[in-house]
Order: sequence, then structure tokens, then C-alpha cells
Amino acid sequence: MDSEQAARPPIDIAVGILVDSRQRLLIAQRRPGTPGAGYWEFPGGKREDGEPVAECLARELAEEIGVHECVAEPLIRFAHAKGERPVRLHVSRIDAWQGEPAGLEGQTLAWVRRDELHAYRLLPATDVILNAFDLPRRYAITPASSTADVDRWWRALDQLLARGIRLLRLRDQGLDDAAYGALAADVVEAAHAQGTRVLVDRDIDLCGAVGADGLHWPVARLIDKGRPDLGVDQLLAVSAHTDSDLAMAARCGADFAVLSPVASTSTHPGAAPLGWDGWAAARADHALPVYALGGLGADDLATAERHNAQGVAAIRGFWPAA
Repeated sequence: MDSEQAARPPIDIAVGILVDSRQRLLIAQRRPGTPGAGYWEFPGGKREDGEPVAECLARELAEEIGVHECVAEPLIRFAHAKGERPVRLHVSRIDAWQGEPAGLEGQTLAWVRRDELHAYRLLPATDVILNAFDLPRRYAITPASSTADVDRWWRALDQLLARGIRLLRLRDQGLDDAAYGALAADVVEAAHAQGTRVLVDRDIDLCGAVGADGLHWPVARLIDKGRPDLGVDQLLAVSAHTDSDLAMAARCGADFAVLSPVASTSTHPGAAPLGWDGWAAARADHALPVYALGGLGADDLATAERHNAQGVAAIRGFWPAA
């Protein structure tokens, strides 16, 4: 796409991910003679001027695949310019609807398991949608074990995992690499037993050695090192504090980011809080899922989602008082 095309205002598109009782996702193949012909996509369509996004989604799904009374949960909003025209996608997950999906406009439909989607030629930027679909609403970050009662720290971690946290960052800047690696190996073992993925803060070699599920880096390290060569199922998360940080994270291929601080925190007492308005302005429509971080907890999930957050990341907000 040339610079003139990229400068055009994006078209707003409402997208629905229908998930059936077997946890299969509905995709549709674009028809010959349409932009992106042959590619597969999640159903949806263009928003009319002044039309609310929810009404657009309901109308498009009724017209395209014949379903109605959809129960839609907003998932992510982001913009990209990877096709013939810049678009802003408003994506929702739909687990309940009325009617039997059918290709009413001549398109082919397929119900596909999540782990089978790689076999289909998907529209550009579908990876961003799938990252948001796969990621949980809560991202827990550990407090330092090196400054705590170790037995108490482990009791708290066990409680956290038992409560259903599914994504965890092991953060302990006070440990050298050897001590951090030893701790990480034990944490990964405990977390995997509960079905929880663990991201580590160090290098790719340590990540592989302990069997972690990816890396969490500051944006400065991503700029310096570039995206590491992680495995297919591993994640790269980035800590961001500004709009430009998020833009860099998206350009470098981060799978998700955390943006902070929303509120004042004891971890970073000198950092000026963004507040929700400032957080939303910085988050904007960057093409990656973004967690809200800083003085938040589970009670802030609904507010975070209203501001286009993937969910909430927290240390003390999730860590049990063991």
C-alpha cells in the first residue's frame, strides 16, 4: 500500500467471531471479484455513517449469514493498513445466537477449531484478532521473591494459580540470571500443572531452558534487540508507557503489551498516572491487545474493557495476601 492510500481515513468494520458449543470458530471465504478474494475471514461488514457498531454487527451478520439475536462481547478494536484500504476493526466474540449460519451471499463457510486455523489463508491482521481471542482478561505479575518470605511467596503463588490465573509474568529484577533461572524453572513447573502460561523477563536462552511460554520485555530492549525468534506458541509481551511505545511494539511484532500507569502505584511512585482518559488516548487503535496496568485489580476489569483494554495486568491487585 502506498503512502497516499495509507493516509486515507480508515473504514470502520464490525466483525463477529461466532464460537459454537464445540469451541469451533466460524470463518467465511471471500468471493471471487471482491477485495481479498480467496482469503478467509470472520464474518462482518462496513459500518454505515452514524450507525452504532453493535447495530452494524447485528445487521451484517443477519445479511451475510442469517443469524440474529447475537450475544456479542466486545473483544478488541484496532486499525491497520495491510489491505487495499485502511480499516478499523471492531471485533466481538459471540457465543449465542439464533438461526443456522449459511452463506447467504454465496460465500463458503467453515467451522474450524482454533488450532486448525493455521491451515487457512486468513486475511492480513487476523493474527491480532486471534491474539486477543486467545489471551485471558487477567495478566498477573509476581512481586519480587528476593525481598519476601520465600515460603509465604510460594503459598501466595499456589493460591493465585488455584484461583484460575492463566497468564503470569515472573518479575524479579533483584535476582541474578542464575537465581532467576532456578526460580523460573520451579514456577513454570507449578504453573503448567494448573494450565497457566508463564512469561519470563530475561533472554530467549533462559526462556527455552526453563520451558517458559514467552518473554516480557521493556520496549527499549525490543528496540535494541528486535523481536526474538520465539516458538510458534510462545508470546512476546512489551511494557509500554506512551502512544509511541505501543506503535513500536506493534511494528516489531509484539503479541501484546501492557500500558501503564493508569493510577499511582508504589512500584513506580514517581510515574505520573495516565488516568483512564489518558490511557485510552495512548492505547488508541494500535494493532495489538493492550492490558491496563497500574493501581488496578479485578474490580477494574469492566472499566478496562470499556476503554478497549484486553483486560487488567496487576501485581498487588491479584497477588493473594498469603
